[in-house]
Amino acid sequence: MVEQLMEQDRCASEREVEPAALDWKAALGAELDRAIVQGGGRWSRGLMAVAWIHLIAFLVCHALHSPSKDSDPRHILVWFIELVAVFVAMRAVAGRGWFWSPPAIHLVGRLWLTLLILSFSLSTLNATIGWETLWFKAAWGTLSSFFFAVLAWLYTPRFLILAVQMYLTALLMARFMDWNNLIYGVSWWLALMGIAWTVRRRERGVA
Repeated sequence: MVEQLMEQDRCASEREVEPAALDWKAALGAELDRAIVQGGGRWSRGLMAVAWIHLIAFLVCHALHSPSKDSDPRHILVWFIELVAVFVAMRAVAGRGWFWSPPAIHLVGRLWLTLLILSFSLSTLNATIGWETLWFKAAWGTLSSFFFAVLAWLYTPRFLILAVQMYLTALLMARFMDWNNLIYGVSWWLALMGIAWTVRRRERGVA
């Protein structure tokens, strides 16, 4: 009798936990959708600005690349300028406090900053181990794939398309290492422009 009561309590608890988890995810997605619809077009414009800034930065890195040179400190300067330009552009387009509100956008921003930290960590590890093989840039593609996969689990499975795209991007970067800056820049430009296009449709009320 006691075992039956315990089994009933366990089943009831499982039924309560599952809707709660679904409600949490649905609330997060609804908040993001509401922020996009009420954003007045600022989020799609912001994503487009970031896409172009990122592409230009990696075009510059591609132009600076030399197969005979292991590393170039100018790349770090370009990446720093890109980061500053992204924040300035988002501040101008999305408005003050864009990174902190709403919470759903803030969560995406924190994941993006984590991606940047891990990307810099990989480049530092490559420098520590040695420049015989420039493997860290291909690994950026894997990190980017993980980033979009996380967004897929949090918001919508459509982000898995971009996760697969970044997986293929990593393979291309590993195969054509002298072109990895160009490949990475173009791939992220396509991803961000695709997201911006989808966000623009939601801003206009198109499903």
